[in-house]
Amino acid sequence: MRRLGWQAYLGLGLGLCTAYYLVPATVSKLVVWPLIGGSSAAAIMLGARWHRPASRLAWYLFAAGQLSFVIGDWLYVVRVRVIESGPVFPSVVDLFYLAFYPILVAGLLLLIRRSNPGRDLASLADASIIVIGLGLLSWVFLISPYIWRAGLTPGERLVSIAYPLGDVLVLAVAARLAIGVSNRPATWWLLTGSIVPLLFGDAMFVFLQVSNAWGTWQHQQLLDLCWILFYVGFGTAALHPSMVSLSEPTPVTVRLTRGRLLLLASACLLPSAILAIQAGRGRESMPTVIALAAGSAALFLLALLRMRGLAGELATQQERELTGQRVLRVAEFERTRLAAELHDGPVQRLTALLYNLEVARLHLKAGELHDADGLLSVLETDLSVDIESLRRLMSQLRPPVLDELGMASALTSHGGAFQDASGVACTVNADAATQLTNEQETVLYRVTQEALSNVAKHARASRVSVLLASDNGLTRLQIRDDGVGFDAATTSTAELVEHGHFGLAGMRERVEMVGGRLLIDSGSGRGTTIAVELTVDPALQAASRQG
Repeated sequence: MRRLGWQAYLGLGLGLCTAYYLVPATVSKLVVWPLIGGSSAAAIMLGARWHRPASRLAWYLFAAGQLSFVIGDWLYVVRVRVIESGPVFPSVVDLFYLAFYPILVAGLLLLIRRSNPGRDLASLADASIIVIGLGLLSWVFLISPYIWRAGLTPGERLVSIAYPLGDVLVLAVAARLAIGVSNRPATWWLLTGSIVPLLFGDAMFVFLQVSNAWGTWQHQQLLDLCWILFYVGFGTAALHPSMVSLSEPTPVTVRLTRGRLLLLASACLLPSAILAIQAGRGRESMPTVIALAAGSAALFLLALLRMRGLAGELATQQERELTGQRVLRVAEFERTRLAAELHDGPVQRLTALLYNLEVARLHLKAGELHDADGLLSVLETDLSVDIESLRRLMSQLRPPVLDELGMASALTSHGGAFQDASGVACTVNADAATQLTNEQETVLYRVTQEALSNVAKHARASRVSVLLASDNGLTRLQIRDDGVGFDAATTSTAELVEHGHFGLAGMRERVEMVGGRLLIDSGSGRGTTIAVELTVDPALQAASRQG
């Protein structure tokens, strides 16, 4: 039932929609219409209880907003069709209608915060461009006429303006949800597809009221279909199983696609189009011109902000490409070096061993046991040398000590060997419970080797400490010495290479290849601290261990 509940409700919604347009007007307004809205609120509550998303409060707010909207509709119909007395506008009915907007916005903001908890300035700028462009449309054609219309009381004027302002507020948050979320399951399409007819229906209703083209809401108008789609769409979204994934954090991947660029360009051109329309109608009043000028300035500044972000992304991409090329060159150099060492060392010696084994076999056939024994003794010594050579080459790929002792013991062992060889006091404090992938262990071990080698060669330090610890999914390696230090103003890999810090540049490239971050803190006379921060996906960790 939980898998098919959304389909059942969708069928129910279509049935109620059909009944709304077939039964008499009074029955449709007093019975069918409240059933459509009430069933939507019930479906949202049921979906939240069934699927238990991380942000259930957001869905409860959606249900509360639906109920507020339904109550407003029902009270309006009762006032118009049953009581037929008293003021219809403004009245207590408007309190329920207007309460719907902040409740809906609060729920949408909770979803955005859960799915995208970080800073996403690009999506925020894009959403702002869309909202300002469409907001100017609302200001000129829906809000401004009520501001300057004669014969309205202050209460009527404020309530009339509050409705389109509420739609603009919903549009702002919905635009942020629409373009700032990379995870777009079926529920996302249902939600956004429900908000669009809501905003269109509200805007057309206000426009028709402004134009005096429509009286009170008493008949089954075709425009009512917009609000029916909103009700049914939200209820279906809540019952769909994918509603859980909409509350899960997802990485931000902002791409300026052709469709997105066309949407932004259209929003930026709206002020000019509105001004042309108003000029053609002879209604280019000073407040309208001021509003369009301010909107155009805001759109221009947002476009500049967006261009700045794109320029930064392009520079970052170019630096990554250069780093990737350097990594490929280093890897090719390493492969060539290893191939040369294998050819000039173990391969040639093993070939000689094979020849000497053949000679030993001939000695054995001839009964020359003394000569054969001497030759085998020489072969045994040569074979030990070759095995040690191969082990050395293997350790350059992944140190065997990591597999034999584990990461913590390997660091402790290397720190002791470093202290014995250099005379620099070295303390190692490594958490044995630290869990990393094989690749990350190798990188941290190599970074420690390189950092301690730099201490021995350049730091003139008396003490060095190595710390490896994990906390809340973050693993941190820190190597700190009390040596002479250096100017650590350079940050990028290119700057490190330019200033001759090739070892540090190699460390940074290694760390970034496994998704980590290298931090360098140093200064003249205050030593140097090298820190590496890594996070590991449990699935990748398990796959690495199995491999």
